[in-house]
Amino acid sequence: MASTKVGISGGGLSAEDRYRLVTGAAKSPRAGLGDAVLADTYVEVKKASAATLNQVRAVKYIPLVAYHEPTDTWYVVPAHVVVCLVSTKTRGQHTENPFESATLNVFALGKYKVAAERDLKKATLAAIAEAAKYPEMQNAMARVLAESKALAERSIADVTALISKLKVVP
Repeated sequence: MASTKVGISGGGLSAEDRYRLVTGAAKSPRAGLGDAVLADTYVEVKKASAATLNQVRAVKYIPLVAYHEPTDTWYVVPAHVVVCLVSTKTRGQHTENPFESATLNVFALGKYKVAAERDLKKATLAAIAEAAKYPEMQNAMARVLAESKALAERSIADVTALISKLKVVP
């Protein structure tokens, strides 16, 4: 028999909406910054229908909140732990740099499982406080992001100049 559930716990809410509702977090003004804002900190919220969390962006250095739909389980991972997990990868998801975008296995996050949904806010605030203890790591991610942006700008300029020189027409 087909399930009639819609969204998280049948409520029709996305993981992001549910997280914001449960924690009182605000919606981020721009999706590129994160999905929610709690205690003046952006928070990334991901939903996994299977074991894989897609497009995890360690360069943001913000907490990762993951909802695993099949088991109705939440995880809250501090930013510095996200960086550590991603640092073991040799390349990213659809990119060479794993810190820009990577996949993570939700089952590797067991240590960060939240016992009850009502504990999401407390777990996120603890993750924010824990990650703040590692400003050098946050600075490293800021450098990685700046270097990635600079490389992209140089690459575009170099290739555009070559296209013009060679008179290549798409």
